[in-house]
Amino acid sequence: MRLNLALTILGCIALNLLSPTAGLGAAAGTLAEADALLNSPALSMTQAIRALSLYEGLLATAGADRALVLARLGRTCFVLGQLAPEAQRMAYYQQGQPYAETLIREEPNRVQGHYWLAMNLCGQADVGGKLLGHRLLPRILEELKRAVALDAAFDQAGAHRVLGRIYYEAPGWPLSVGDLAKSRQHLEAAVQLSPATSTNHLYLAETLSRLNEAGRARQELAQVLKSTRGAVTPQDLEEDRQEARRLLAEMEGGEGR
Repeated sequence: MRLNLALTILGCIALNLLSPTAGLGAAAGTLAEADALLNSPALSMTQAIRALSLYEGLLATAGADRALVLARLGRTCFVLGQLAPEAQRMAYYQQGQPYAETLIREEPNRVQGHYWLAMNLCGQADVGGKLLGHRLLPRILEELKRAVALDAAFDQAGAHRVLGRIYYEAPGWPLSVGDLAKSRQHLEAAVQLSPATSTNHLYLAETLSRLNEAGRARQELAQVLKSTRGAVTPQDLEEDRQEARRLLAEMEGGEGR
């Protein structure tokens, strides 16, 4: 969730020493190579690790856009946390956190810093268990709400999607912040802003089902099967479709009893 790169970090540094213009071109070329790896339709762990290495090299390259590279690093660490074996996931999320925090310090009004900080903290909470999750939750909510305020559509309405899922999964008051009405509000916003994203429809369907709105939940599950992309990795789309089919079959079976 095969590499044949013509430009390497060492090559970019060497070109940068020759002329400022060449350095800018080399940085742009390396950025394009890393982006192509991370956006591969069949993204693998190997590709994501190579992209991370390229972005890390670019961070020290004069011709690179620092804010853009920091944002890519935050994203790549989160993606690696999603793809990695269980024992390695926390390290990637922790690696992504300071990149996002640095971007926030340097460019506080860029949505990317707030969003990728929240996502890497969510990853840490997921791996670290309930106690860590409870400690990190206030900051996660703060950063996601800031991301919504800056650019609600960013990453396929990602901040709305994650807020909606948090309010769905968390226990209700007074134990935590769980609130199905808020979950529905954020997920309906996510679906409206990014209707092609399967995960937005799947999460909304699950919230609607818990609210006993079976008819609308089925409609959203049907939309999952028509969607063209998942939330994070290319593999997410097929996983969402499988879950939608399972839930539809479960709902039909329940009605037959």
